[in-house]
Amino acid sequence: MSDSYRRPAYPPLRSSSGAWAAVSLFRLRLPWALALTAAAAAGAGCGGTNKPAPQTAAISGGNNVSAPPPVDRSRCKSDGKQVIAADTNLDKKADVWKYYVSNGNGAQVMTCKQVDLNHDGKVDITYYYDDTGSASVLEEFDLDFDGRNDLTVYYGNGKKVREELDTNYDNRPDLWKFYEDEKLVRVERDSDFNGRVDQWEYYENGKLDRIGYDTSGSGRVDKWDRAPEGVDDTLAGTTPTPSAGAAPPSQGGPPSAAATPPAAAAAPPPASVQPPAATAAAPPQVRPK
Repeated sequence: MSDSYRRPAYPPLRSSSGAWAAVSLFRLRLPWALALTAAAAAGAGCGGTNKPAPQTAAISGGNNVSAPPPVDRSRCKSDGKQVIAADTNLDKKADVWKYYVSNGNGAQVMTCKQVDLNHDGKVDITYYYDDTGSASVLEEFDLDFDGRNDLTVYYGNGKKVREELDTNYDNRPDLWKFYEDEKLVRVERDSDFNGRVDQWEYYENGKLDRIGYDTSGSGRVDKWDRAPEGVDDTLAGTTPTPSAGAAPPSQGGPPSAAATPPAAAAAPPPASVQPPAATAAAPPQVRPK
């Protein structure tokens, strides 16, 4: 990275767009809103007939957390790629980086995009793209701008399949949301932040159906609560609606024009088109987890 792109001291949040700043602030509020709405749903449950839990994915890491879908994270490494940097707020420091690789036919395909929302020299959002460069396979968000990712979203065949959220910012997820055909079907929680799931919420047709608890530390459900009839629990596992002028996180594909800086909103070039001529800039240094 050239001298002009060295990381500056952490400045106050700045943006040339009011909507852009609103999106950033909304992301900061996201984990707390999720935690509060989920707690309300859990408290609403009442005793009832137990219902067998569906089979979960393979266990990873010696705990009871389902293994995430595999993702090629080298797509966001600069090795063998052309990196094009952009300065969206004209402060003479790069805040958007796009990674391109040849598809073997002489055309360049975007594999990754990284965005520095608050212009402090650290990446706040990372988008991993599929082989066509047109749809996200993974998105990572730094919600509190500390250089560490707090929200990870996985996609399969262009549809969201899983979210992982670190609600207490201890550098490991404690809330997992699972989707089938873009519909929420299960939420898992680590309520005591010990790295193991101890609460499971199951949804039927978008409504909370039942909640299972691990009260013994065995890693399995040993107590059930049923959601009361007639209560709308659809908000328990969904992202809250943003305030006026803000846009929710991207759900598949490159970010929309309302959720990215002007220079970053353009769609990736077609397979037959070369990216614009630009001086390749070294990608930002991201502090490892």
